[in-house]
Amino acid sequence: MKKLIKFPSIEQFRTVVANINRRYNFIGLDENGDAIYDYTLPKPTITFKGTVKVHGCFEKNTPITLANGEIVPISEINIGDSVLSYDFKTSEIITSEVIHTENQKTDKKWIKLTFDNGSVLECTEDHKIFTKNRDWVEAKDLTDSDIFLEN
Repeated sequence: MKKLIKFPSIEQFRTVVANINRRYNFIGLDENGDAIYDYTLPKPTITFKGTVKVHGCFEKNTPITLANGEIVPISEINIGDSVLSYDFKTSEIITSEVIHTENQKTDKKWIKLTFDNGSVLECTEDHKIFTKNRDWVEAKDLTDSDIFLEN
């Protein structure tokens, strides 16, 4: 059975990861009963399926491609829907099941991105966008020299 762990904040997620790393490096107690850690051990590999969303929002009409090829606004996406995603390990488009959705109002600043192919993306300025040349970049910090994944 799959277990979904939902973190209300990125800080809580980071705390959990830090605790896992600390437990992994624990090697015993000294004569006073204090913990001894060996930080020369390699960090454990933590894997997860899904998205860790730190911040940022898309505009409600942002087009999302379903696994069947249909394009719908992000506001119509529901838990259990199958959508197309990008697998960074294999560099391939894959099908993923939506396991969480969120609809919220925000007072953040919005930005409209227009790409060379004519597509438009509206998102909050702090939404991270993946670039081939600079990894994840906040939308407000994108430049004309950034290279994007093509769909």
